[in-house]
Amino acid sequence: MLVCCFVFAGVQAQKITRDYNNVSLSEALRQLNEQTEEYTISFLYNELEDFRITTSVHRKTIPDAIRQMIGFYPIRMTVDDKEIIVECPLKTALRYKGTVIDEQGLPLAYANIAILNPVDSTLLGGGVSNESGYFAIPYEQDKVLARISYVGYKTIYKICSQSEVGVIRLQVDNYALKGVTVKGHVPQYQMGSEGLVTNVENTILSKLGTGEDVLTHVPGITKKDGYFEVFGKGAPLIYINGRLMRDASELDQLKSENIKSVELITNPGAKYDASIKAVVKIRTKAAQGEGFGFDVRSSYYQSENTDLVKQLNWNYRHNNLDVFGTIYYGLNNGHYPSNTTTIVETDTLWRQNFVQDYKPKKQSWRNTVGANYLLDDNNSIGMRYTLTLRPDNHTNTSLSSDVTADGEYFDHLDNTVHADVSYRPAHLLNVYYKGKIGKAEIDFNTDYLYNRESDHAVYTEQSTSQENRVVNSENRERNKLFASKLIVDFPLWGGGLTVGAEYTYTNRNDDYINPEHYVPTSFAKLKESHIAPFVEYNRQIDRFQFSAGVRYEWVSFDYFENDLHLDEQSRSFGNLFPTLSVGTRIGKTQLHLGYSAKVRRPTYQQLSNNVTYGNRFLLQSGNPFLRHEYIHDLSLTGVWKFLQFAISYNDRRDAVIYWAEQQADNSAVTRLTQTNIPTLKSIMAQVAIAPKFGFWSPELSVGMQKQWLTLHTDVRTYQMNKPIFQLSLNNAFDFGYGWVASVDAYLTTKGNDENVYSSRNKGAVNVSLTKSLLNDHLSIRVQGNDLFHTEKQGMLLYAGRMHSEQTSWYDSREFVLTLRYNFNTTRSKYKGTGAGNDEKNRL
Repeated sequence: MLVCCFVFAGVQAQKITRDYNNVSLSEALRQLNEQTEEYTISFLYNELEDFRITTSVHRKTIPDAIRQMIGFYPIRMTVDDKEIIVECPLKTALRYKGTVIDEQGLPLAYANIAILNPVDSTLLGGGVSNESGYFAIPYEQDKVLARISYVGYKTIYKICSQSEVGVIRLQVDNYALKGVTVKGHVPQYQMGSEGLVTNVENTILSKLGTGEDVLTHVPGITKKDGYFEVFGKGAPLIYINGRLMRDASELDQLKSENIKSVELITNPGAKYDASIKAVVKIRTKAAQGEGFGFDVRSSYYQSENTDLVKQLNWNYRHNNLDVFGTIYYGLNNGHYPSNTTTIVETDTLWRQNFVQDYKPKKQSWRNTVGANYLLDDNNSIGMRYTLTLRPDNHTNTSLSSDVTADGEYFDHLDNTVHADVSYRPAHLLNVYYKGKIGKAEIDFNTDYLYNRESDHAVYTEQSTSQENRVVNSENRERNKLFASKLIVDFPLWGGGLTVGAEYTYTNRNDDYINPEHYVPTSFAKLKESHIAPFVEYNRQIDRFQFSAGVRYEWVSFDYFENDLHLDEQSRSFGNLFPTLSVGTRIGKTQLHLGYSAKVRRPTYQQLSNNVTYGNRFLLQSGNPFLRHEYIHDLSLTGVWKFLQFAISYNDRRDAVIYWAEQQADNSAVTRLTQTNIPTLKSIMAQVAIAPKFGFWSPELSVGMQKQWLTLHTDVRTYQMNKPIFQLSLNNAFDFGYGWVASVDAYLTTKGNDENVYSSRNKGAVNVSLTKSLLNDHLSIRVQGNDLFHTEKQGMLLYAGRMHSEQTSWYDSREFVLTLRYNFNTTRSKYKGTGAGNDEKNRL
């Protein structure tokens, strides 16, 4: 990323402060020339494009800044009055290019590269690697001998007959400096333009196995119950090269060695949907190579049940055409036991103790095919189509309940539920254009989504005191979505301006049928149109990077029940959502302060008026009267060497929480639903350290989340203010020779979250061992998850006239064996980002 800053002071020479990170010299000079009036910078773009720079310039004149940028490259600069001429004296189109790294995969800056004649070793030319280990050296002879040397490391000689030398790994020479080792270093953590960047390339994180393993080791991100969450923010949106991840298995498809960096954004700007509270952006390394390649993966999971994953990724690339696809099969057999005690205080004190055993079986096939075509170096078009099939999905649930009334025995219920879920093929299509017209960069996406499912359940309820029941239910859902998004970026007034708009249209049918009429039958239809223009401006002034933006969202929502338009539940409204941030560097400390206004829209299930049968005392439904939740967020993040910290304040207006209501005609029957409360304020703080000790890379994180909530129920008032602490310790070990191990653990303490008290500590210990073979084409990975089976959750819910205490767990302790083989893998260049991403999540 290139960040520019200009300082004007009277008639003094223009001074600049800039940070360059793996930027081509041509691009750096082009932008510098556009934004300076003091000099005209003349150069040939193609001549200097291969020379990439990584350096920081602080308050230097234009000529001095260019000299620093050139460094040790064989490039000449001439200053003639107000014209600066930059050129490569060796006028040849051929250049040897490569990267020098150490044994740990870190770049080596200022390594010596000498180009020799392979016949008599006479010197033909040479150069020096930059701060990212990269070098580019002009040459004329087709075949040369390259000598790569660095103080404290063994010298390497390599015959080169192609311009791409590749990655050159140097080994420490223990005798050269009599025990003194000199090593290069690149910061693993740094502040990016939007959030905290964890560099993965050339670190031990690149050897962990999959993208899922990498995210587990990113400070601020925790995996719980099989899902990722950002501490204090909830589940994030995850993007891979700008494309929204629609299926969690995509992280398993992504090999860690292909990941360049992970950026965690806890204060997303105006170009993101206003409901998004956290974003994870995964960037992969530049794709190389042509021809056909594939990646095969097979995983076996053994817990109380057996789960399977089979996957084939394929790719064909030739010149500007890129065709790719994925065939994925997943089998998941789950087991979720729980013990619950529910107390309802009405005219009678009802108490229900029940033991539940829930066993789902899910199968899925996902087939993806896509194509990408590069029109030229700056423009590309493409499409991506995903077909999802779920041939066999069903659940079996048993529920045993003991019911008392005012302390006296009332009934014993035995419930069994068998549900079969029938899915029609689900379709998701994305078409995109990404390019550049003049100075404007354009990103356009259009998405279409269609899915349909039917859930038929049979509840068999046996009572010792009352009549037995057989309850049949049919829940049918159909979703259609069309979405488009346009983003345009262009330079303005020494900074960058982003403008764009997003449009989504959703049509959802949600029917619930109960022929016995124990719960109402309803046929609901929901239609929503969503238009959101936005603008954001970024500029660096001296040492400060400023960003300000605003997003306007207009929503029109229509609710139909039994083909009748319900005016009270339907609504239209518009809101402004501003964002503001400033970043700076104080010494070696990087800081980022941000404010944003966000919204949390109820899901369509939460808005549904359908009533689901649990047993004769317990029902569940949505609430079509729910209001949207508006959130004000103020956050500060920082990085100092291997230490990171973050603190944020959150004010949720009209916060949505779980609630309980009694049936009007029978107070013994409780209906679980949702409601709004006026406000919910909280603060979050987290500190993480990630040093490195030889082959051991630990990462320790400590976080605290505290809310302020005085909860008024229909029975009494509760103070829900106890903080929750979270500790995690992740350890990665690189033993060399293809052996990599990890030992990870986390602990979440008791405390309050919304109107729930977490009544037990929760945590897990996970281990893994990976061995790479056949020159990294084959890998074998053995994992043990939740070794001590401690990932159990306790919760106490206060709502209406009910409070409910539950302990739940699942078959989280498991053994995993994964085999992966790849042949000539060439990753897709697909650049589509998708549109209507938040709306897809709501569906």
